[in-house]
Amino acid sequence: MDGSIGQAAFDQASAFQASVPVGSVIITKLDGHAKGGGALSAVAATKSPITFIGTGEHIVDLEKFDAKSFVSRLLGMGDIQGLMKVMEEADIKDQKEVVDSIMKGEFNLRMMRDQFENLTNLGPLGQIASMIPGLSSIMPPGREQESADRIKRCMTIMDSMNDQGLAS
Repeated sequence: MDGSIGQAAFDQASAFQASVPVGSVIITKLDGHAKGGGALSAVAATKSPITFIGTGEHIVDLEKFDAKSFVSRLLGMGDIQGLMKVMEEADIKDQKEVVDSIMKGEFNLRMMRDQFENLTNLGPLGQIASMIPGLSSIMPPGREQESADRIKRCMTIMDSMNDQGLAS
């Protein structure tokens, strides 16, 4: 179901249910202003659970539905458990030495580039931003791709620098 159709999802889901048996619901397009009200309508019409939600247009933007994290993100409270799971799956290394360097005032462009790379390995930027409490209110919906493109541009610039430039 398209998450942006709202209450019309009930009629659409009912029509699907009348034609074929529906075993589960997948809600897409939850990356913009859609809040998922249509998801509740689709569940009510089909008597089927939501299994996946989509926060973008690509297959990597699908994630398993978890009611607690969905509601938490919907309310702007983030999803720290979901973020930790994503970080474990992306195999983000222990960041203790980076934190120590920052505390000593020794943060450089090489470290920044590594952090950008870690961020891009976590998945779609909008999905990650919604997991961090308060960040979704700072990053306007629909501008995630622009932010991701800026990060990639910065990484490209840093890739063209020599060791001396990256160490500064």
